[in-house]
Amino acid sequence: MIYIVGGGPAGRMAAVRLASAGRDVTLFEKRALGGQCVHDGCMLVCGLNDVARSIRGTEFLQKTGVIEGDVRVRYPEVMRSLEKIQERLSLILERETLDAGVKIEYGVTAEVDGRSVIANGVLYDDAEAVIVASGAEMYVPDVPGVSLPGTYTARSIRSMPELPKRMAIVGGSISAAEFAYIFSAFGVEVSVFARSSFLSMLPTRMHKAAQRDLSSVHIYENAPLERVLGSNHVEGVVAGGVTTACDAVLFATGVQPHSPHVRGLLKNADGSIAVNEKMETSVPGVYACGDVVGAPYFTPVSRLQGFAAADAILGVSRTVDLSRIPFTVVLGLDYTVCRDADAEGASFASPNIAGPGSVWHVSDGSVGTMELNVDPLDGRILGFSSSGPGTGLVGTYLGYLVRKGVTVHEFSPMLEIHPISDGLYSMIRFAEDHLSGQKRE
Repeated sequence: MIYIVGGGPAGRMAAVRLASAGRDVTLFEKRALGGQCVHDGCMLVCGLNDVARSIRGTEFLQKTGVIEGDVRVRYPEVMRSLEKIQERLSLILERETLDAGVKIEYGVTAEVDGRSVIANGVLYDDAEAVIVASGAEMYVPDVPGVSLPGTYTARSIRSMPELPKRMAIVGGSISAAEFAYIFSAFGVEVSVFARSSFLSMLPTRMHKAAQRDLSSVHIYENAPLERVLGSNHVEGVVAGGVTTACDAVLFATGVQPHSPHVRGLLKNADGSIAVNEKMETSVPGVYACGDVVGAPYFTPVSRLQGFAAADAILGVSRTVDLSRIPFTVVLGLDYTVCRDADAEGASFASPNIAGPGSVWHVSDGSVGTMELNVDPLDGRILGFSSSGPGTGLVGTYLGYLVRKGVTVHEFSPMLEIHPISDGLYSMIRFAEDHLSGQKRE
């Protein structure tokens, strides 16, 4: 029997892979399948962002003069409806997992001690292999007032009874920006307090474009949270030496590996479980994958690590390439990036093209941006960024090709879909013409 602790993206992918290969697999899950991605992260943000974009899109068309009427968000109903969707998603994952032959045990608090698993007090010491995929927990800074009523994380935000008038969001990375866009579109006065810089992972040109989506948000950089003010409820925050009044505080300060239930395995200083390139821990036959092994905390990385752990058990060689990981920041537009910050090459940049979801924004120039970095010697694409409606889809496939070493010359005969709202294909052709012209000269 193979025991897997945790049914998030990493654990579930490993379970399905192993069961599909004919192995006996038992998956212990404390909550529900899907992990933070389905319940507290990706799907939560997607659902809320759909509503926020609808509001902003309607407001823009009203200003343009082509539609009329008021739009207001019904926040409690949004959260109730979204929770039903998340429950349905979890049931779909359950059906897929059971159909693969995995045995699932819910409501289980599982501990790992070397090669043994203790689940709800029952010892399982007959494991062929063990996989720890217990994920991460929300990180909340240790300052006074963080437990006051009116403070939330992505996990607890669904318990917020109504929209506050003023919200302080603590954090400077992707989730902080995404929640800032959402709640500002909902009509909340939002202030973001970043410990250092805000959205530093975005290229300069794209960063400026993202600021446009967040134009109604007050953003404070180099403003670490010092305390949350209030007696019986949140009344404000002190950050960077400045006091700001607010009715709610949302901590979007990232996650940290969740491993207090794990003993007998080597851990890193941050509590993450140490693994080798095969996702095997310091104990032979025991593997770990997903957020519990530390950054980067991306769902696709967790999935790949789950597959890698399963393949190692099956005797199949697989390593997880963490170079140039594509990612998207979802605001009014998708801000998609795949690059090696240290790579030097020829840079090409321009506004993005107009297409579905962006045609009306030609009037104000907010169609997004695109940038391409190419090795001038052989034409290899070293990285790219693109903002516009749905650029995450383009980034998924182009990111894979970039990691495979694709060149702009190989794209020359490509036949694209038209119309679309991402013009990277045209920029790749331009780069190919430019480099070929230089060679002819």
